[in-house]
Amino acid sequence: MKPLLAKTLKERRLNLAAGALILWVALGPWVWGFATSPAAVASHVFFIFAFGPLTLLIAVLRPAAYVLLAAGLWLALSPWVLGYATHHTAWLSELVTGTLLIILAAHAAGINVAALVPTRRRHRQPTTNPTTIKTVGSPS
Repeated sequence: MKPLLAKTLKERRLNLAAGALILWVALGPWVWGFATSPAAVASHVFFIFAFGPLTLLIAVLRPAAYVLLAAGLWLALSPWVLGYATHHTAWLSELVTGTLLIILAAHAAGINVAALVPTRRRHRQPTTNPTTIKTVGSPS
């Protein structure tokens, strides 16, 4: 019974996080002051009605998670596509929220996001054994 409970709690956390992001999208234009842009408001209203209900399904229906991933990409790019990127907080809020939605939907879809992020490799200095160090010019 415990694995079922853990799975249910994981699903609820995903739904809660996605719901919080959708609520942030709904309030964003008024909180950040870019509600004077008709394109931004129309985009947000459409976004809420089209993708809001899918947040309830991302944990149990993988295609819903993929659709929400695409929606996050649209949200991140929408200020430039719709022409309200001149408002600094608008594009910043949309970019951050869209990125978080992409990461959340990718996690729900089973995509390992950490594996997709390139990491810097550290160059290790070769370790040498002090007994095998040879100096230049010595006959040993």
